[in-house]
Amino acid sequence: MKNKERLLGMGAALVANVIFGFSFIFSKLALTAAHPLIILSMRFTVAFLVMCILVLSRAVRVDFRNKPRLKLILMCLAQPFAYFILELYGLSMVSSALSGVITSLVPVGVFLYSMFFTGEKPTALQGLCLALSVGGVAAISAFSGANGENRLLGILLLIGAVISASAYNLLSRGASVHYSPIERTFVMFLIGAVGFNLITLGVLRERFLPLWGEALSNPDFYLAIAYLAILSSVGAFLLYNYATGHISAVSASSFSSVITVVSVFAGLFILHESFSLSDTLLCLSIVLGVFGVNYAEGKKAELLTNKNSNS
Repeated sequence: MKNKERLLGMGAALVANVIFGFSFIFSKLALTAAHPLIILSMRFTVAFLVMCILVLSRAVRVDFRNKPRLKLILMCLAQPFAYFILELYGLSMVSSALSGVITSLVPVGVFLYSMFFTGEKPTALQGLCLALSVGGVAAISAFSGANGENRLLGILLLIGAVISASAYNLLSRGASVHYSPIERTFVMFLIGAVGFNLITLGVLRERFLPLWGEALSNPDFYLAIAYLAILSSVGAFLLYNYATGHISAVSASSFSSVITVVSVFAGLFILHESFSLSDTLLCLSIVLGVFGVNYAEGKKAELLTNKNSNS
């Protein structure tokens, strides 16, 4: 049963990150029609409304009574709230090459968090495979050839995004003890919808409603938001929150490297971008790294089970 749950958790994490990987195409589409803050506010408003419909129709159930809320609130503040804000403004100040290198460090952040704060110590093989996977992501980003000024503030903001995403992985795992994936996802989108709309209103002020109207007048915006809000937010985060309840935070975060692989192949076959032999080799290193992390996790769980059964 434990092995089945772990395999389901791994599958959920993989599918979630494949969905995240394709989301960049729809983000590009949305950016041609709307201001970035409008995209964030609309994305999480639609996602929250979808969750409300599911709850009100009793397709899913939530129950927040008599449950500790601190970890849940901290989880939601880390992701989506802090992460998306830090990433949005960090990317505006730093070259895409360096930003890719920095944001690829999320699994390393989870690795370090798990070592020092939760006692969930990764094995040496997991550490090696994480390095292989993250190295592949970093190399693809560095070889992208993008130009731009690497400003210190932007670098610090992206490091903050990495810290937020790493904290989210661990907090989601901690919150899974008391809250179902549905409940965690529901609160994430509630805080995201309220928070991003307040920020957008505060930043754009009198431009808020006109920019919303401008976005809604573009048919491409509806397609982009449908993917980003329903599939990449509701669907993917439900899967990812399920995964963090069944596999370790290190294993769950290792699948984030798959996003780069999916993005490269999506660019090749959908946007018809160039794809070299070195890109192929680096993508293989990412996939092997993810496989190695989870293989080592399975071996660690198997050894622990055998030890408990023999004692």
